[in-house]
Amino acid sequence: MKVIYFSFLMNSVALALKAISVITSSSTAVNAEFLHALGDFIGSGLLAVGALVMYKKPTLKYPFGFGRSISVCGLISTAIVGGFLFALSFTQGVNQLRSVNPVSSSLTSVTTLSVAAIADVAVLVWAIKEYRVSSEDPSVKGTLVENISDAVGDATALMALMTLNPMFDAYGALTISGILLISSISLGYKYFNVLIGASAPRNVVGRAIKVAVSLPHVIDVNEVKSLVLGPSEYLIIMQVEIPPNLSAEKIEELRNELRDRLMEAEPSIKYLIVEFVTPKAPPHSFKKLLKDVIKL
Repeated sequence: MKVIYFSFLMNSVALALKAISVITSSSTAVNAEFLHALGDFIGSGLLAVGALVMYKKPTLKYPFGFGRSISVCGLISTAIVGGFLFALSFTQGVNQLRSVNPVSSSLTSVTTLSVAAIADVAVLVWAIKEYRVSSEDPSVKGTLVENISDAVGDATALMALMTLNPMFDAYGALTISGILLISSISLGYKYFNVLIGASAPRNVVGRAIKVAVSLPHVIDVNEVKSLVLGPSEYLIIMQVEIPPNLSAEKIEELRNELRDRLMEAEPSIKYLIVEFVTPKAPPHSFKKLLKDVIKL
């Protein structure tokens, strides 16, 4: 989660620098990039709030904790960026195409925008490192996509200031507005998936099945359901076949062993619910279940 807080800090710095660049120049592309930076500031701020709420302890009202709070905040931020800020930057680009106003720049505007670009690249490098460790975390994905789009937007705005070409300036603003829209839709879809009840990643579900069938007395695994509770936190519900003559004591031992083995193999599984059943006809097969898991 450190990358989220660092991103918020650097986005605050970048927003201030780009505000200075807007004041000391007349460029539609720079204006659009300022709106882009404003969206990043709002988005990373909301993600930071979600990350803080996420660590609250579970309660009777919220028994599985607050892990999804970061997805709620992320979805709100993508709606703001992809809606309001996209419309503003797109409108500015269209107006520049129609009016073809001259573009002016200054040493201050170029310098401040360049420093902001360096700050954005610094966050991007860190986000890439974090993504390699937590690739399934939508908030880390969000930070990565946000900073890739920042780097492209910075380069576009700097080119507009360097060339002072009104048409390039207009198309630069439209490009930045497109980046805002595409990144918002991409991230919004990921947050939406988590909120409507997406399953755990296939490697987690597959490992749960393999661990279960490796235990003595387990005949088969009929069904596995999973749910994302938060970044790298999952709920697993399994239906496991066992011999009909197994004693209650043996069943309880099997339940504890399955829980211990599974949480040791996959620490991201925070909750496990197991239903033991006798073999059913027609017989199920965990092999077919594993084939279905590949489609996740």
